Amino acid sequence: MMSRLTGIALSILVVAAVASASTLVAFNILKSEENEPFRAKVDFAEGNNHYTLIEIDEGDNDEEKEVTLILHEFVFSVTGELDTVNWDFGDGKSGAGAIISHQYDEPGNYVVTATTSSPEVIESMTIDITVNLVGSAEVDNMECTCAPTAKDTVIDLMALPLEQSIDGFVKVEHDGSSESCSLRNPLQECHIRVIMQWTEEGSVIGQEVLYDDTFRSNELVVDFNIENLELEQGKGLQLRLETDQLRDWHKPTAEWYNTVLEE
Repeated sequence: MMSRLTGIALSILVVAAVASASTLVAFNILKSEENEPFRAKVDFAEGNNHYTLIEIDEGDNDEEKEVTLILHEFVFSVTGELDTVNWDFGDGKSGAGAIISHQYDEPGNYVVTATTSSPEVIESMTIDITVNLVGSAEVDNMECTCAPTAKDTVIDLMALPLEQSIDGFVKVEHDGSSESCSLRNPLQECHIRVIMQWTEEGSVIGQEVLYDDTFRSNELVVDFNIENLELEQGKGLQLRLETDQLRDWHKPTAEWYNTVLEE
């Protein structure tokens, strides 16, 4: 009988010990979560907005511009938060929540501030964000500058009033009923002039000729690169394309990358 009582007592002690251990583990987990330091993070600290321009001509030489802008989506989150979490995205917009996404309308450098609070405590943390621009353009066919119907063929590189580097290329392809560039005689060779122009309030204030020559292929690519460009408000950068050959009928396209530099 004594042996049986001893066994029951041991069983009760074991159960009590297990229960106490479980309670202790649960308490430690809760305590660990409560003591976790506040931390804000983002999935990627750098992203690219995508800009696309397409000129559509219905045959009346009056082009319509179709612009598409795809904004990069940043995903922000926090750990170790208190009762509430509020976000200041650095572009005049804000939000709330432990997990939140945000898009920036303009390329640039931004400082994001996450703030968590309870009745007793307020904590904040900042994250640096960079938004670049990837651009592409497909403009309508060019015509000779000597033709009565000649028009400006201009591609806006969407440069902004901040420090940036721009790297890209412009490509022209022979497109039309006239014979291909590779089959022409020397006096009728295809011609293109590519000019980089600096503007202020829409007026040209400076320019640099990147290419001005004839060519004997049905496709020509001209690269361009500008390092550490910093523009003031109201100023811009564009490509102008011209041809002096009456028979030329070129289809220009361009692609470029605006890299925002750290402040």
